[in-house]
Order: sequence, then structure tokens, then C-alpha cells
Amino acid sequence: MKISWGTKIAVFYSSFVVFIIGMVIMAFNQNFDLVTEDYYAQEIKYQQKIDDTERTMNLDADLKIDISDHQLNIVLPNSAESITSGTINCFRPSDETKDFNVKIEARSNTESIPLNQFIKGKYLLKIDWIAGGKSYYEERTIIIP
Repeated sequence: MKISWGTKIAVFYSSFVVFIIGMVIMAFNQNFDLVTEDYYAQEIKYQQKIDDTERTMNLDADLKIDISDHQLNIVLPNSAESITSGTINCFRPSDETKDFNVKIEARSNTESIPLNQFIKGKYLLKIDWIAGGKSYYEERTIIIP
């Protein structure tokens, strides 16, 4: 059976149209997670984060993070002032539904988070705290085994 060149062109163009429609449907079904919903408002406050990070780098001690006894232990740097408040934002870059926040208690400079709150993989810890009326900020990347 011999197919004419007109039929071949019609089949080619029809296949191309079906392919493009399939790609458009796939594009509309993609899930795009934003880093933050209020990106522009956060951008305006970014200089404050830079100042807090610089203040953290000038501390005598470093922030320490380790995993032991099925816990993620975070030890904030000791300073002359006691820690009054703070938050730990556990940010999962690949899936925003896995993000969560932990409040830092004013009682001590050590926080422990059970590993069962995490799933295996990469997290970015965004830690900010206030001690002696000054704010501090540090980001650390960790891998949960």
C-alpha cells in the first residue's frame, strides 16, 4: 500500500499538534513552589538579615549543630546576654509542605528537634534569635540521614 505525500504531511502535522497539546497540559499540571509568598516584602527587609548575619559572625563562639540520639541538636553561641526569643525555620527546598518552624525557648541556648519531624534529605535551617536586645541570624544546610 502506497501512502501519498499529502497524507504523510497531514499525519506529521496532526502528530505535532497532539504533541504540543500534550506539552501544554503537562505544563499546566506542574507544581511550582515559591520560596516565600511575600517575596518583595522580604526583599525590603533583607538589609536587616545582612546586619544580623554580620553580628552573628562577630560573636566569639559558633553555632553548633549535630545529630545524636534521634535528635537534631542546635547549640546557639553563648553571649553575655541571655536569649529572650527566636525561631528555627526548617526549610525543605524541594517541597514546601515539609517546612516547619520551631520556637526557641528562652530557658537555654540549646534546642533539640526530634528527627521524626524531618524526612530524609536536604534542609536549610534559618535560625534567628534575640539576645540582649540584639537580633542574630544564621543559615545552615543539613542533610537528614
